[in-house]
Amino acid sequence: MSNPALAAYGTRDDLAAYGSNGLLLFALQLQFGMDDIESVAADSLTDGNNDKKCDLVYVDRDRGRLVIAQGYEAQSPGTKTAPAAKASDLNTAVAWLLSGDVDGLPDNLKSAALHVRGAISDQTIREIDLWYVHNQNESANVREELQQAARTAKGIVTAFFPDAQVTSIVGREIGLATLADLYKRTRAPIAVSDTFRVPVSGGFRISAEHWRAFCTSVPGSWLRSVWKEHETNLLSPNVRDYLGIVKAERNINFGIKSTAREDPSQFWIYNNGLTVLVNDFRLVPSLDREGEEDLEITGIGIVNGAQTTGSIGTLTDPEADGIESLNVMARFVKCDNPAILSEIVRYNNTQNKVEAADFRSKDVVQERLRAEFSAIPEATYRGGRRGGVSDAIERQKNLVADSAVAQSLAAFHGRPNLAYNDTRRIWDDDGTYAVLFNDRTTGRHIVFTYSLLRAVEAAKKEIADLDEAVRTQSQQRQMSFFRQRGSIQLFVAAVAESMETILGYAVVDRFGLSFGTDCSPKDAIAHWLPIVQACLPFCDRLSDAADRNLQNAEKVRQAIQTFQSLIEATGTANRPLYKSFSSLVKAS
Repeated sequence: MSNPALAAYGTRDDLAAYGSNGLLLFALQLQFGMDDIESVAADSLTDGNNDKKCDLVYVDRDRGRLVIAQGYEAQSPGTKTAPAAKASDLNTAVAWLLSGDVDGLPDNLKSAALHVRGAISDQTIREIDLWYVHNQNESANVREELQQAARTAKGIVTAFFPDAQVTSIVGREIGLATLADLYKRTRAPIAVSDTFRVPVSGGFRISAEHWRAFCTSVPGSWLRSVWKEHETNLLSPNVRDYLGIVKAERNINFGIKSTAREDPSQFWIYNNGLTVLVNDFRLVPSLDREGEEDLEITGIGIVNGAQTTGSIGTLTDPEADGIESLNVMARFVKCDNPAILSEIVRYNNTQNKVEAADFRSKDVVQERLRAEFSAIPEATYRGGRRGGVSDAIERQKNLVADSAVAQSLAAFHGRPNLAYNDTRRIWDDDGTYAVLFNDRTTGRHIVFTYSLLRAVEAAKKEIADLDEAVRTQSQQRQMSFFRQRGSIQLFVAAVAESMETILGYAVVDRFGLSFGTDCSPKDAIAHWLPIVQACLPFCDRLSDAADRNLQNAEKVRQAIQTFQSLIEATGTANRPLYKSFSSLVKAS
């Protein structure tokens, strides 16, 4: 039987460009539902042979999650198990990233290590995932190696980061079975289709167009028995599954489990309860409780309450002694409208928190921008609106991603640190949002800044794809710069500061710059690429500012000023190129 995830991956020509790392990126996209995998790849993939057994280092400050990953892609998928030695390599990866001598690290990992350690130290990271992604069968040998890597990581965090807020460190094998499961979850939020009888004591119905629900309480014993049979498949609509237990008061699962053990009769009032998606439900006479009714449900997908379910489900027999007095508030929802179903998952899943951009989706500026983008060729802009559940696996070729738009605007308008380190604040903070998304922000200007960001990412990838042995000294310096995290946003900011030299006239308002309404993002990237290539030789002058991920504002200012001076000094030599570019730019 063919694997549906691999079949979907095979259609992703955009990921084919990343070679053996393509499957790793696909798994990341399936897990987190990213719509901007290009920027993630540009920032998170390591390059070169000396990668200390680490192919990807992904830091998500918004989710509080760190993913350290190793990938393997065999030419013949599913013919055997993946080599366990590559899973063991993650021991080396976590040791170097979390505790190795930074000065002894190669350039392609030094910046990543500083970024990771800073995020753990400032208590941003709550979960550390160690992934081994491959296209073979999963095995016990690999799982054992990953568990050892997780123990290594836990020991390092405990020893070197005593104030860290890391509550979960998990080694995860993502082979054929897990890939298929991740794929299935993006296609249908209800993975378990069995029929169950739930012993309930009362409840009430409520309904509206396209959905109906039954609100009641369910016994903890029933929840535990269902978990033992289906485990995390119950959590198909929930992005992060069950996170496990870390014995710390700050860890919610430890608290849930403690209450279930020590005070089960109070569990109902202490806990927020569950939201459960079902294919159907009805009340039927109970088989073993005379005069009572059971709720018969077909299909189950717990959209909110993953940690509650997992904590109760994993109670040992001695811990579950008082479970007969434990009840959990629950609402069972049947919905026949896919769009509303997607919104139910979005708004009710506390682990899949509402993204910052969601709160701006009905803002008048975003409404106007969406209307303006309708006139721009080969471009789709959602302006904070979420896509469908299949977006993570079906490439949206013309999508102008919200996250990349926010980054490009912040960087182009002089705030590269915000663009790289705190994109969420662009959407969260009213003042910051108004600076970048205002009456002067147009769809055509977004295409202008977004395409510059994409052009810089393309320039980095072109150099990264070269074998190190054939790179020129200039390309080696450029690659050294691009290996620093935040370098892409910093380069965008430096080019923006040099716009008057490039255009040959005073720029009164940068928001007025564009390629016009008839220029697609694809064509805009092509317009920018010669400019990016002309500016690349001076990128090493920005390296000091990229150190420590753009945190030193004065270093950033001075480095951009030096870069700008070099662009001015070479302006005469590049005048024909700049003049050609300037003829494409509209200023209003």
